[in-house]
Amino acid sequence: MENLQEIKKELQKIEGKVKAEVIFVQKDYIIYKEGEEGLEKLMKKLEEMDVFFDFKKVKPSAWVDEWINSLILVTAKNIFNWTEEDIFQMGRHSPRASFFIKSMMQYIVSLEVMFKNANTYWKKQQDFGEVEAVELNNDKKYAIVRIKDFKTNPLVCIYHAGYFQGAVELSVKSEKVTVEETKCRHRGDEYDEFLIKW
Repeated sequence: MENLQEIKKELQKIEGKVKAEVIFVQKDYIIYKEGEEGLEKLMKKLEEMDVFFDFKKVKPSAWVDEWINSLILVTAKNIFNWTEEDIFQMGRHSPRASFFIKSMMQYIVSLEVMFKNANTYWKKQQDFGEVEAVELNNDKKYAIVRIKDFKTNPLVCIYHAGYFQGAVELSVKSEKVTVEETKCRHRGDEYDEFLIKW
């Protein structure tokens, strides 16, 4: 098991915030995969690290420190012995479970609209970093997306890859979507870049 206290100290250096809904969606996935007892186990582990997040008191629309969001991913992976694929699937599940995304998708009729407004949607969920829709090619069925000025924990990159896959699956109504992270800040690149195919 990784040293979660050390990871917590590193993550606490992050100054950005996310909407609590992001954490609520993670909670739903943890319950789906590990049951209510799994969520209790996670919350107990967080409390042991002096991290207190009360789902009953925090509203989904509230802004929460990003480091808490990232720490939940790392902690879940460690205490449940999850693989990176599990984190990817959590990300993939998120657009289907997020009230914000589901309500937004009612008005998105095409990938063009989704990609054109990607950074606007990002800013509604995070107050730092930005998304750049680099290229969209409907004929060849691929897109390239970059996340800039955003560095937390490598697991968050895997989560984002799953998230992009889930969002595009909803838009193109297909489960043949694939995502590859072609550049990553954790590997020394200037930004995270994702190649999405469908």
